[in-house]
Amino acid sequence: MFADKILGPVKQWGYLVKDLDQAMACWVEQLGVGPWWGYRNVTVQALTDGQTSEVTMSVGLAYHQGMQIELIHQTNEVHSPYSYFYENNDDAQVLQQIAYMVPDISVAIAECESRGMHEVGRIMPAPELNYVYMSSPAMKGLTIELMPHDQGFLDEYARCAGEAAEWDGSEPYRLITL
Repeated sequence: MFADKILGPVKQWGYLVKDLDQAMACWVEQLGVGPWWGYRNVTVQALTDGQTSEVTMSVGLAYHQGMQIELIHQTNEVHSPYSYFYENNDDAQVLQQIAYMVPDISVAIAECESRGMHEVGRIMPAPELNYVYMSSPAMKGLTIELMPHDQGFLDEYARCAGEAAEWDGSEPYRLITL
């Protein structure tokens, strides 16, 4: 399998959804993908078009053949890297990003810029943690998410992907409310 020398392999497909519970049910009942882990009522800082906002969202995570699938439901009406979907779209869910875990965010941003991409926003779950979204006119509506390398994340990713590979259909929803 081809893996970009700077960005590495794709680690996640991220979808924006209008209703997290309906979207997870769709993936479980119609596509056979589960179980779903995640969080409800997560609050993070966002930086979009030079504006900082506080985004509240619920997130579901599942794994299919080793790939993480993320469902993001922004639950408040603030400007964010996700708000375009909620303002101008009738779809129930749409692919928003393809994510890479990179060893050096600055190098990855520079590489994306050299390929004609520009930064469209950031999600900042903690002051020292930034997920950077890059896009281009040719990718309109789709972004590349650059996640900093995190061994704890990778360990949990491997554990959940392994559990999903053996999933028997029971306990499809494993979300916690914050």
